[in-house]
Amino acid sequence: MITVVGIFNEERLAEEAGSYLLANEFTNENIDIHTHGNHSDDYGRVSDFFSHLLDDEKQAAHFASLGRNGSIVTVHALSTREAQEAADVLNNYGAITVNAADDSPLQSQLIERIVDDGKRLRGNKPLID
Repeated sequence: MITVVGIFNEERLAEEAGSYLLANEFTNENIDIHTHGNHSDDYGRVSDFFSHLLDDEKQAAHFASLGRNGSIVTVHALSTREAQEAADVLNNYGAITVNAADDSPLQSQLIERIVDDGKRLRGNKPLID
C-alpha cells in the first residue's frame, strides 16, 4: 500500500479534493481528512501520524508542524497508478509545497508504507459518498 499525503492551507480545498476523489473511483475507507482543530490531542495525533509514516525525525516534525496548522488529506492507495492519480488530484486542488529531506520542493508525498489503523488521521471531517 502507498500512502499519499497532501497538506492544505484552506480546509475548503481539502474537502473539495476529497469530494473529487470520492467521485472518481476512490472510496471513503481509503481517504482521511483531518482539519486543524482546537483540541489538545490534535498536536499529538498529527505528530504521531508523521512519526509513524516517516523515518526521518526532522522531516516528520516539519510535516507535523505544517499539518497542525492546516488540513491533511491522506489517501491509502492500492497501486502506484492509484497513488499517482491521488497525488495529482491533491496537487491540482492546492496541496502546499513542502521541502523533503533532500530540500527538493514537493507537494503531495507518496510514501510506500502502510499506516497502522490506530495511527490514521481519520480525523474530524467525515466524507460522504
